[in-house]
Amino acid sequence: MPDPYDQTPLLSLPYIQAGQAQKHVTHNEALERLDMLVQLTVEAIDATTPPASAGEGQAWIVGTGATGVWTSNTGDIAAWRGGGWLFVTPQIGWRVWDKTGGAVTVFDGTAWVAQGGTPDLDNLAGVGINAASDATNRLAVSSPATLLNHEGAGHQLKINKNTATDTASLLYQTDWSGRAEMGLAGNDDFSIKVSADGSTFTEALRVDAATGTVELPQTGTRQLLPFNYRFYLYADKRWVGLPSNPGSLLASTNLGTGNEPYVDWDAKSQYLPANSTINGFALAGNLTSTEVQALDLRFYFQHGPWNNTWDSYSSTSRALLHQADGSALIGNNGMCKADFPFSYVTPEAGYFLVTMRADVASTLTTTRYFYSASALDVTLPPS
Repeated sequence: MPDPYDQTPLLSLPYIQAGQAQKHVTHNEALERLDMLVQLTVEAIDATTPPASAGEGQAWIVGTGATGVWTSNTGDIAAWRGGGWLFVTPQIGWRVWDKTGGAVTVFDGTAWVAQGGTPDLDNLAGVGINAASDATNRLAVSSPATLLNHEGAGHQLKINKNTATDTASLLYQTDWSGRAEMGLAGNDDFSIKVSADGSTFTEALRVDAATGTVELPQTGTRQLLPFNYRFYLYADKRWVGLPSNPGSLLASTNLGTGNEPYVDWDAKSQYLPANSTINGFALAGNLTSTEVQALDLRFYFQHGPWNNTWDSYSSTSRALLHQADGSALIGNNGMCKADFPFSYVTPEAGYFLVTMRADVASTLTTTRYFYSASALDVTLPPS
């Protein structure tokens, strides 16, 4: 090892010894090292191949796996001086300007670390903004808001997955426990799922990737189904019901003149599958005569048993959903409307039926008519 009294402790500049001959040689060697190390600039960091024709004074930081005359000088400063290579081993805190990286680079005792200039932000292991990133959350942001703005036109946020069975989604959490998720979860259908505990998720909405069909797996699909018939109001005040011929719009089936209608077993109107919810019925229309003072109305749901055993009044089951006097539908032959709210879930598949008659207080000289243009409000069962 060099005698510590023969050179300076930091830059290893040689001292001129007392009585030394050719003092200029030692002095010039010290100047050479000073010229190399003070305000040091290097062509590149982690260079491994000595240049074929280096310029006088040019320097490089030797990288791992260097070849040629640099082989044994990994991490050293290599400068071309006086027709040969001068190697200096750096100490902690030495600084250089890296021409290639455009940054001040500092030796931390192990490696040269860029401290300024234009940093290389490609292929970073992680980025944490007011937060710490990790192996999974390689971008972590902790802030009141995050802004992604346009640059003069549109803007897209892209979430890409590898295969259809992977997941590309947005997950909303409460105290780090999932509560809602939207996106492509395990397939290519767009879905929205919710959870009360972060472990069991319920699919609330699904959009089919192939057809665009929107499904509500839990609540079903709410629809307004048309219900348009001409109801016959006979002078004998008989109840009338819907036709057995599904192609007819003439509601003239005789259901008797008793206090309650004798519901026809083969009347066909709006078919509803099991577990449908009947939310309500809007009955709109106009009368042909002021002789009708009021209407009696009954609304039913009639169902099975199906297949060869539904063939009589006594074989079917029916639920009376509502009965009303229909006074709101009397308006001097003008258009009238009445809304009838229900909340009925069909126990099995069947038909929604309406029966009607002129109120017994009315005096009819002939058959009158109520022309209806109505809608049944239903929620079809989940798919």
